[in-house]
Amino acid sequence: MIQELATPIIAGTTVASHVVFVLFLFLYATNATIKKGTQQIVNTYIDEIIFIFAFVALAGSLVYSNIVGFPPCDLCWVQRIFIYPQVLIASVSMWRKEKLAVYYALPLSLIGGAVALYHSYVLWGGGSLLPCTAVGGECSKVYVMEYGYITIPVMALTTFIYLLTVSYIYKKS
Repeated sequence: MIQELATPIIAGTTVASHVVFVLFLFLYATNATIKKGTQQIVNTYIDEIIFIFAFVALAGSLVYSNIVGFPPCDLCWVQRIFIYPQVLIASVSMWRKEKLAVYYALPLSLIGGAVALYHSYVLWGGGSLLPCTAVGGECSKVYVMEYGYITIPVMALTTFIYLLTVSYIYKKS
């Protein structure tokens, strides 16, 4: 019952965020005013932005595992290892007003994003290099498939891409 409620909302929000993100990237690349304004916002609120993205991912993963009842596979646990600490890191950085979370978010997001990309690739039919994702393994089980491409690893990949994007914007400005 809860899956029928949660999945359309979470998947729909993910798709909507993809549309907004692509539009944002286009405007950021083509409009100097938007680019400058974005850089100012990111420079001012980098810790808060990292916290929000990481917290939403943490909450979503806990909803799927603890409320909906999908057991996380090994690759999902690895992705969690790289997203969960970012909530705490951003919280401490906000509390201390140091804007240091970005320096930790960048490597964590690069590694977590690579794992999420690999996991997505395997779920889309790519060959597996790890026994975890062998046919019938927990990592090969598709619990969510919405809009033809939204899976739980794609949701994680989305978060890592957003974190990498704000980290990039922060470092460039």
